[in-house]
Amino acid sequence: MKVLCIVQARMGSERLPGKVMKEINGQPMISYTLNSLKKSRYIDEIILATSTLELNNPLAEYVKSINFNVFRGENEDNVLERYKLVSDKYEGNVIIRITGDCPLINPIIVDHVVTKFLMYDYDYVRLDVPDTFQRGFDVEVFSKAALDRVYNKVCSKGNIDNKDYIPYREHVTYYIYNHQDEFKIGYVKGEGKYLVSRDVNLSVDTEEEFERVKELLRQR
Repeated sequence: MKVLCIVQARMGSERLPGKVMKEINGQPMISYTLNSLKKSRYIDEIILATSTLELNNPLAEYVKSINFNVFRGENEDNVLERYKLVSDKYEGNVIIRITGDCPLINPIIVDHVVTKFLMYDYDYVRLDVPDTFQRGFDVEVFSKAALDRVYNKVCSKGNIDNKDYIPYREHVTYYIYNHQDEFKIGYVKGEGKYLVSRDVNLSVDTEEEFERVKELLRQR
């Protein structure tokens, strides 16, 4: 069994362009995400997934320079296909989905979600964000078989041009989340400090959120 962590990131964020390469303490934000994930006890390999758009060249080059593998897909908007191709190429059996705008990602929490996935033979397990966990710790774990099932339906010849399926291609697990009767699904719920502060967003999508996370990382 191989546990493959796929971190999706791009430079073309609408609200905060280039956010994953914005520097905190002299390091691009994406480095915090990737280096935190390296501390996981379950992850066998980490792949940065982005597109072949020229805009993403600085991101891809930087990530390679700090010794992480990079996969670049041709279709910017079909992120589901990118996950399918990465999982095929790197032969992952268990897939962890992380977004590159979560520099405070916690490897202990990641491993806890993986543990629940493995213990109970789920198709898909997610951290209970935002109901009992803060955004910024987001983790989703799913089987390669579940990913293949979704891809084969959403990207089939009959559905590839169907506009109703566009959200399912742009958002990797959106089909699973909206068709829970077709999958065995589990949740990891937060308590204590995570429950109390769940209304505070620790992912980065705006300048205000970037400054908040930047200050927290400076205090480490």
